[in-house]
Amino acid sequence: MSENPPKSTRDTAARPALADEMPAVPKLTGWLSRRRTVREYDADATIPDEEIRAILDAGRKAPTSGTIQMYSFVSVRDPEMRARIHEAAGGGQPRIEEASHFFLVCIDLRRVRLLHDHRDLEFEMAPMTAVLKGAVDAALAAQGTITAAESYGYGVCPIGAISEGLSTISEIVDLPAEVLPAFGLCIGVPVGETHDEPTPRIPLDAVVHEDSYEDPSPELLEACYEEMNELYAGTDRVWEGALAHYWTPSPDGSMNNREGELLETLRQQGFFAYRGVDESLSELDRDE
Repeated sequence: MSENPPKSTRDTAARPALADEMPAVPKLTGWLSRRRTVREYDADATIPDEEIRAILDAGRKAPTSGTIQMYSFVSVRDPEMRARIHEAAGGGQPRIEEASHFFLVCIDLRRVRLLHDHRDLEFEMAPMTAVLKGAVDAALAAQGTITAAESYGYGVCPIGAISEGLSTISEIVDLPAEVLPAFGLCIGVPVGETHDEPTPRIPLDAVVHEDSYEDPSPELLEACYEEMNELYAGTDRVWEGALAHYWTPSPDGSMNNREGELLETLRQQGFFAYRGVDESLSELDRDE
């Protein structure tokens, strides 16, 4: 993701072409198409430190907005801390405790500010842009880490449920101001087969648009349901239930429940402590 940063003065002429270092594209694409999230791990298995460092280093090479790298990974090894994070995340993610490694992937503006302070540069938070750019940076780095971990044969599972307890989780790992957990990431040794069947996804035509956005047709919407219902084959569940669980307009809606937690944690972590942003949001709260 380019933000037109200053061009590097490094000599790139001697670098080998990326294609020379990568596996054949069709082979890599086929492998990525078969990947799936792993939710069951061997709790007694370990990953050599040199391998986990190589995996994280590969993720570190991901694209970043303006070269700023607005993210951090917090490795949580302490079993008691993992148990508390699991509880704060709703208690339905045992893999947080079972995986060989668990990371909190964070939006990190604190390091950006400290870099400014170190060279006596003026810094002013732009909170909404910071959250957007930081979340993108964090997701890109995590995806690189995921691909690297899977290339070693390990299983990976991102954990979005930490948004159910952002404030508590921030306190558990002692996150300072200007750092916000975005999601969790489990890496471990899978129990069972990891590439038996690819996980269904909605059709490509539903997510790729040409030149301008176009609402999906009723036929394409129906195809989305048909495609995703394959995930629940052999059960009495349907994908419609997943949509309703997350987005129903009631107190039971999972996203509704997380909205207030996110806003409060952004305040707690100091993202709104600039330019009177918190006051304007408080005014908005009263208007509602």
